[in-house]
Amino acid sequence: MTSVPQDGQINTWLKWSAAELSLILEDNTQEAEWLLSSLLNCTKSELYIQKNELTKQQSKLFQHWISSRVKGLPAQYITGWTEFYGRRFNVNTSVLIPRPETERLVDVAIHSLQELDNPQIVDIGTGSGCIAISVAAEISNATVLGLDISEDALAIAEENASINNVDNVKFLQTDFLRFNPPEPIYDGLLMNPPYIPEKEMSTLTTEIRDNEPHLALTDNKDGLLFYQHLSESANKWVRPGSWLIMEAGLGNHPQKVKECFDRKGFEHLEFIADFNSDERIFKVQVL
Repeated sequence: MTSVPQDGQINTWLKWSAAELSLILEDNTQEAEWLLSSLLNCTKSELYIQKNELTKQQSKLFQHWISSRVKGLPAQYITGWTEFYGRRFNVNTSVLIPRPETERLVDVAIHSLQELDNPQIVDIGTGSGCIAISVAAEISNATVLGLDISEDALAIAEENASINNVDNVKFLQTDFLRFNPPEPIYDGLLMNPPYIPEKEMSTLTTEIRDNEPHLALTDNKDGLLFYQHLSESANKWVRPGSWLIMEAGLGNHPQKVKECFDRKGFEHLEFIADFNSDERIFKVQVL
């Protein structure tokens, strides 16, 4: 462990934190910049032109942040926020940290649904609300409903709708696997479900496994439970001609997801690559 700075100079704290984070990270400088800019509520570039120094209270808090990060707590949980689709989203350990790859699902949803008149959209397992809120913000004439079984997750989603000034999205606590709507009213159903097979949970990094909610990571089965249920109940949720847009896992998981819908006779199926060129966005038209 390097010596803790004895002054409040920002550049000194940057160098110290980068050195500390080098124990666990290759991009230690970038993360040090992100954490310190979050602490000071400024941009990364402003760190290098700031004339103010860290107060004693800020210095103590930053030491705690860096210590927590070195111990494996994700930076987004430390600061309490992250960015997704160009917007700020609050996060805590009740919700998954939104991933950049999931922004591709939002892209596909917007492309598929934005030309409809007043589309009705539902987001299954909404978590932080990042998908539902992003789609609602981008399709201003849409009405979006985010569903989640977790009351704590929905509290975060409500916060995020408020801080992003999005009022055409609502949230409801329910168990997707047990609930069926009274009638199929949706033009689009979006879903990024828990898809990590239970037997693969031990292969996750300790950072993910020890901090992110298992309820949102795994179905405690084979990682296909939500897709199987949707393949059996889609016509209860969406109108004819509507779209199911889902995220799948890596490896052979997307093919297994496709087989769930193949077995139920769905014909209009398409995989779309994410930003890493992995075909993980699965799009189904319900006729």
